[in-house]
Amino acid sequence: MADDSRTIAPAGPAEQQGAPRLLPALLLLFLGSIWGLNASIAKLAGQSGVAPIGFTSWQMSGAAVVVTAVCLARGLRIRFDAAHWRYYLLVGVLGTGAPSVNLVNALNHLPAGVLTIGLAMVPLFSYLMSLTVGLERFDRLRAGGILLGFAGMLLIILPEASLPNEGDALWFLISLLTPLLYAFSSVAAAKFRPQGASSLPLAGGMLITLGIVLWPTAWAAGQIFTPSLGETGGLSVASVTVLVAIAVSSVAYFIYFEIVRMAGPVAVSVVGYIVTCTGIGWGMLFFGEEHSLYVWAAVAVIFAGLALVNKRQEKAAILKK
Repeated sequence: MADDSRTIAPAGPAEQQGAPRLLPALLLLFLGSIWGLNASIAKLAGQSGVAPIGFTSWQMSGAAVVVTAVCLARGLRIRFDAAHWRYYLLVGVLGTGAPSVNLVNALNHLPAGVLTIGLAMVPLFSYLMSLTVGLERFDRLRAGGILLGFAGMLLIILPEASLPNEGDALWFLISLLTPLLYAFSSVAAAKFRPQGASSLPLAGGMLITLGIVLWPTAWAAGQIFTPSLGETGGLSVASVTVLVAIAVSSVAYFIYFEIVRMAGPVAVSVVGYIVTCTGIGWGMLFFGEEHSLYVWAAVAVIFAGLALVNKRQEKAAILKK
């Protein structure tokens, strides 16, 4: 899945004075909606026979073409020196490619909505990692948010009636590797960002590097996906899901950076709430998913934790202005 652009730390707000105030909010809602759709697209692709690495290879490479084209149109150079290669490998391969493959694999076993809830843990994991490497200071309010987040996870994992099938709790734990690695990506992006680099070229270089790594890996694993025609002569369902995934990821990258340009990085940080809500909604719409009261309670508790963590983040950003 890929909520890939959330792992790229923006250079800073560049507000556009002439932009209508309502436009960033509308773009934010649209961004959260299509990011929430990603889980359902990946699940449908898996059900259609597309292997996880093959799916991710197409998704990332398609986005790479679009982001690179935007960079060229704007005269932005994508660099490949030692510092940039380190960034691309840590933030891209380990922090974006690996969790995306794990996400698609876990969707073969879990409801799309439940897996989307786990993605809401990214800011909570990011804060814990930032504390570990000294990028953040301990804050009691944010620590309380972390505890609430983990309490929400326990509401999904522990009660037998929480998830529909036996073994789902184990797969949910495995799926949490995805937000954990996304969180690593956020921390690595802040710690190893090349000096003076702009976000859009970094995204382009990261996606190109992902393609370089993922395609040979997919070939070695026997997971290369080749688009094909269906019985009626049109594209097969599997091919359509891959094309939609490419389109969604490409549009999401562009919108993400436009929101950052218009309203700054703090504004886009609330997208996680929208992704979770829309991800649950898309899963109910496409797959008829139903969730237990434990899952709905977990959503409420995790959102409360996110609110505590984000409140401090927003306050800190305001004080820096």
